[in-house]
Amino acid sequence: MLKKKVYIAGQEGMVGNSLRKLLKEKRFKVLNVSRKSLDLTNMSSVYSWFKKNKPDIVINAAARVGGIMDNSMYIHDYLNINMMIGFNLINASLKFNVKKFINLGSACIYPKEAKQPIKENYLLGGYLESTNEGYALAKIASLKYCSYLKNKKKKNFISLQPANLYGVNDNYDLKSSHVIPALFNKFHNAKIKNLKTVEVWGSGLCTRDFLYVDDLANAINFCINNNFKEDFLNVGSGKEISIKKIATMVKNITAFKGKIFYNKSYPDGTPRRVLDITKIKKLGWKPKININTGLKIYYEWYLNQLKKSKIKKKLA
Repeated sequence: MLKKKVYIAGQEGMVGNSLRKLLKEKRFKVLNVSRKSLDLTNMSSVYSWFKKNKPDIVINAAARVGGIMDNSMYIHDYLNINMMIGFNLINASLKFNVKKFINLGSACIYPKEAKQPIKENYLLGGYLESTNEGYALAKIASLKYCSYLKNKKKKNFISLQPANLYGVNDNYDLKSSHVIPALFNKFHNAKIKNLKTVEVWGSGLCTRDFLYVDDLANAINFCINNNFKEDFLNVGSGKEISIKKIATMVKNITAFKGKIFYNKSYPDGTPRRVLDITKIKKLGWKPKININTGLKIYYEWYLNQLKKSKIKKKLA
């Protein structure tokens, strides 16, 4: 029996790395494609690659992603780039008869003032959070396009909406990172420099649903191996935690001894966001990695990255 060929768009990113490792363990033939070798915003290049390689399964884990500041400053790019990536991959999968397409979105597609926990049917029920509206609109468009193709053309296309992701291979550059890697960067460096305080943007009172990246990889594998009538599904921890509590946990894990200053002049973003994962749990999937374990795994990886960069500098 021939192995199914899987193309993971965005395989060099956090989700792509985790998923590629898992699917290779599951004996899939994962097609290796670097970011530099295939421009996903170029329709002609994407079509040529699909025609040549003929993947059976495609997972769209590719996107321009970043934190509140980066989303706000480059909102036009977040809309334009992510729309092109999403539609090029969907259209190529349609044209070249891909058997299953799994489209990854984000919890930020839901209205800013949505009831909590957020159910799938709350989509388009209100205004989006303005700081990441461009990204959210692009992801909503891809989700809807997959939904239309599933229902009108009977294509096996499904979208997953993950909660706030974190984990190994996450970006910890303070200019573009999400909250957890940014906090680890800040607290670790403050400890090394013996600083007395660490600044955390916002009030710390807003809450989020944090999902470890390997749990998402397992959810994707679950969707590869099963077919569902649903157009899209939430994937999260099912638990709500404040940024203040996360900051305190990161402080303790990094052993920083100083104080935390919450700078309220920076935006909080959506006040509350936790996903209702009832549907996917009923289908047979549930998360396995709790927040405390996930944070410790991430910090160990982060320290190893710092060691590697120091060795490179010495050898240079």
